[in-house]
Amino acid sequence: MIEFGSDFHYVESGGGSKNTIHMYFPSANYYADGRQALIHLYQTQDWDRLWVPEFFCYDVIESLKSAGIELRYYADYQGNDDSKTLDSIQRRGHFHPRDAILRMNYYGMRSYRSPRSLGVAAIIEDHTHDLIGEWAHYSRADWCIASLRKTLPIPEGGILWSPVGHQLPDAPNTSDDNERIASIRWEAMKLKAEYLKGDNVEKAQFRSSFVDTEPFFDTAPISSLDRNSKEFLCSFDVQDWYHKKKENWQLLSDIHKSGVHVLRPESLSCNPFSLILLFDIPSERDRVREELIDRKVYPAILWSIPCPTDGDIFLFSRRMLSIHCDARYSREDILELKSIIESVL
Repeated sequence: MIEFGSDFHYVESGGGSKNTIHMYFPSANYYADGRQALIHLYQTQDWDRLWVPEFFCYDVIESLKSAGIELRYYADYQGNDDSKTLDSIQRRGHFHPRDAILRMNYYGMRSYRSPRSLGVAAIIEDHTHDLIGEWAHYSRADWCIASLRKTLPIPEGGILWSPVGHQLPDAPNTSDDNERIASIRWEAMKLKAEYLKGDNVEKAQFRSSFVDTEPFFDTAPISSLDRNSKEFLCSFDVQDWYHKKKENWQLLSDIHKSGVHVLRPESLSCNPFSLILLFDIPSERDRVREELIDRKVYPAILWSIPCPTDGDIFLFSRRMLSIHCDARYSREDILELKSIIESVL
């Protein structure tokens, strides 16, 4: 591989698989991205406020605010006991009967959570980081959402479903603007695939397309998933993709170095989103990140959290690093990546 991480390059759908996303979610709405699924749901319900975890993507937070959603925050991040946190808030009387609560499966590391009797209108779960793991599979939440493009090789995508059979909002309409943006990103994915094969493609040719189209999702009107992505998902083997990623994670996670820890899932039924490294010292995280980038490994910080917030959450955000290890990479690629990581730790 020429590089690791960042946006997906184009991969073939495989064709004809029975293990598609539609097998897992036979009744669902598909959107241009995950935040649209949440916004559309909120707009169709009689809710007053939405509680979201403090450890979250703040670009999405801004989109929720721009959509007129009144937000409240609760202290949660990976490693926290979210059930105890929510119970404590309820005991203090902070939840209102017409509130909704968003729970997060961080990095696909959390095992099944039972629904809480919290005296609110709805529980929503975000399964972006693990679409087919234990918690998503057995969920009994009112609603579930996910951003599909974070774990599947498509240029956009969000999904909304109800594990308990609530009636879905009317499916969103197709948008010409969204189709145009998705087409640009599909082409960028194909150019990146050619670049990684060593063809005569400059990185700037596809990188600018990804960067320039990303702000579209911050404010785009609610629209359906683009036609090409719908067609791709009809034959793409989600189960095989996740299985290969899990094998890659198991190979890559065998890293032992003082001052840094590999976050591990709560159960074997979880599908880790990526290799999550947690450093003892934030400055060491920053050093390793820069050295990885120099070696064409592009890690992510999920997420940078503005201050002020819960001190432990803010410190966690300064110490963590996410390194992609999904099924776009072969076993040989992962061994090369592991060698690079170990060389800079």
